[in-house]
Amino acid sequence: MTIRRSLQVFLALVVAVVALGLAQPAGAVDNPDYTAPPPSTVVQSTTPAPVQQVQTAAAVPDRLAITGSDSAQLAVIGAVLVAGGAVVLVARRRVTA
Repeated sequence: MTIRRSLQVFLALVVAVVALGLAQPAGAVDNPDYTAPPPSTVVQSTTPAPVQQVQTAAAVPDRLAITGSDSAQLAVIGAVLVAGGAVVLVARRRVTA
């Protein structure tokens, strides 16, 4: 039984390492749609608007904020906490058995 349990823990760790190795943080730098300036063409309607519209000039930022964060540090911390929990669980079960 201990070989089976050890094999399951090893397999879970291998899957976790592979999943974390393939993960990439999200970022807007690589996407040109986020860093490109907004379109400047205006589409005119064929029907006149019954109400006079007042246009206000809004401040347009030069660049959009880059979203996403570096999740590698949080993934490492989470993996260490999960591994620590597994060690504590195994240690407690050995003491009671």
